Amino acid sequence: MSSEQLAAKRIKIKPWVKIVFGVLAAALVIALAIRLGGWSHHGQDNRLTALVNPWNGVDNCGYAPRPTEFDGIQIDKNMKKPLETLLAECRRAGFAPALTAGYRTQAEQQELFDETVRSLLAGGDLSENEATAIASMRVGRPGTSEHELGLAVDFAGDEALLSWLRENAWQYGFILRYPAGSEILTGRDADPCHFRYVGEAAAEQIHAMNATLEEYLSLFYGDSAQVIFE
Repeated sequence: MSSEQLAAKRIKIKPWVKIVFGVLAAALVIALAIRLGGWSHHGQDNRLTALVNPWNGVDNCGYAPRPTEFDGIQIDKNMKKPLETLLAECRRAGFAPALTAGYRTQAEQQELFDETVRSLLAGGDLSENEATAIASMRVGRPGTSEHELGLAVDFAGDEALLSWLRENAWQYGFILRYPAGSEILTGRDADPCHFRYVGEAAAEQIHAMNATLEEYLSLFYGDSAQVIFE
């Protein structure tokens, strides 16, 4: 069969089919651009993603908490309504969530840290340096705890409740801050009860990427994950 005959046998795409495919392709590109544009825009909004960890203390993060009373603890005002919604949805799902910790002053964090060190030393198996190192990973040194931002809360509950929170809290702007296996990145022990408010947009992204806050900020702000405030 000659090349002319092969060309004649080729299926010709009708003009209206080309138009439909063109419209669908354009719609897909637009949708993707909007999605990426939203993520890029949020990359510049760092008010609620302030980084606090052993390498970046509260005094350096640029966030000034505004504590308010909530459900027996104090939290930052910025997350009051989102937390109310999260708790309401959690209860609607059949759970009974309880908050055990929220905002702490640096003095209160110091008391907790010292108490943890004393408790570890009471076992008699650790030196003071070893107990201090463990306490740093477990509760955080004063000046390096997210609780001093007022943007973190600890939940009390069974594994079913904590599992629901891991799967759903991001929809309300919260992330599991210290997932298992992230210790080298966060400088803290894994903690299934500690959830951090970062805002809905950032929480959605972090959840989608299955990332830590450190990894997320490194992606948007550079390797040092140092947040620059305008």
